[in-house]
This record gives sequence, structure tokens and C-alpha cells, in this order.
Amino acid sequence: MNNKGFTLVELLATISLLAVLMMIAVPNIIGVVNRNKNKTYVEDAKKLVALAEYKVRSDPANKPTNKDIFCFSMKTLGEAEFDTTAPNGGKYDADKSYVKVTKGEDNALQYSVVLAEDKDGKFIGILNETLADNLYKDNDIVSLITSGNVSECSGVKK
Repeated sequence: MNNKGFTLVELLATISLLAVLMMIAVPNIIGVVNRNKNKTYVEDAKKLVALAEYKVRSDPANKPTNKDIFCFSMKTLGEAEFDTTAPNGGKYDADKSYVKVTKGEDNALQYSVVLAEDKDGKFIGILNETLADNLYKDNDIVSLITSGNVSECSGVKK
């Protein structure tokens, strides 16, 4: 009798091998997805800072003097520049996302950014004021992304 097919041992070995491969692959895939979400926050924050820099350079009235602090919300910088969906499936809060512009001790302008995604009443993103220079450091992007309360801008809203 010629029975063609797999034995129980062969099937169990194949399923075990697939299970081991899945245990290795799934966490790596999830890690890649999370890193890409974090990079999207950082890239959107860079875009928000670039819009604020343009606004400051194009109009001298937007340039802070010695003690001034100006806050440019995403709404005033152009929320249409950002996708309708933020990285975690929520929506950027255009009033709570802002760039703060101050004049440093060396008379150079300093830009700090907050980028808040509202998802089901919870905020995710760059929620603590982060200097724009830190957005360009690749060492620890994950430390910039948090969830919780959004810090408010303490300057003149523009």
C-alpha cells in the first residue's frame, strides 16, 4: 500500500519550526513599526520648527527681543501641512502643538517644540518642550516621545 502524506512527527517538527521563527520575527517587526512611528513624530516636529523659522525670518515683528518669548501654534503655522492622521492613529492637536521661540544668551534664537497627538482623549508625542537641536541627534529618539500631559507655552501666543 502506497500512502502518500506526512507523518505526525513531520507535521509537529514543521509547526515547531514555524513557531520558533514567529517568536523571532514578530517582536522585530513590532519594534520596526514603533521606531517608524517615533521617527514620524520627530520629522513632523522638525517640519513644525522649519515653519516657525520661516515665519520669524519673514517678518521682523515675529522675532523676539531680549526677554520676549513667542509661541507659534500649529494652527497659526499651517496645520494643513500635516497629515490628517498622526502616527498612532489619532489627530494632532493644533492648539497644543507649538514652537516656542526665545533669544538665548548668545543672542541666537532658540526653538523648542511640543507636538501633541490626541488619541481617545490621551496625548502622545513630544509633550515636553524639546530644543530643536535635539531633534537632529539620532542617539535617543525614543526618550523624546512620551504620553501624558501636554506642557503649555508660557510666552506670547502668535
